[in-house]
Amino acid sequence: MAKKSPHILSSLLLLSASIILFGWILYLLIALPTTYRASHWDVAWVGFDIGMLATLISTSWALWKKRQVAIPGAMVSATFLIVDSWFDVITSNAGNDFKIALATAVLVELPGAVLLFKFSRRAVRKSIENAHAQAGRQVASTSLWKTPLMIFEVEKE
Repeated sequence: MAKKSPHILSSLLLLSASIILFGWILYLLIALPTTYRASHWDVAWVGFDIGMLATLISTSWALWKKRQVAIPGAMVSATFLIVDSWFDVITSNAGNDFKIALATAVLVELPGAVLLFKFSRRAVRKSIENAHAQAGRQVASTSLWKTPLMIFEVEKE
């Protein structure tokens, strides 16, 4: 039996996890109540915000120092901002709480996430261009959908 490449195994693992998650989501849609009283609500939110703060600070440092780690840091920070805005809006009480959560999401968190994702995309494309230029090769495409991962050996077709 031929040995499967790590990227094939990783891809199959992620696909399997996605199928399981889809089933779990369907179950939750049916089983979960619309309201629920949670313990340690304060610890959950403070812990989440500490995680978001850590990603924002580390991404800021990486940008300041012009380090490649700024790219995944920006992606993680953007994801934190989107998740935070989602839960702030969905879990807020009607009235001023909701208005503040919605305004913060629309005016701060979501635009910040868009900027961080745009930076990540530009930075990855520029890194591809620079790597090709240093290797003395012409860049065929900077499309992230078409550019192969450079960490795997290129398979001959």
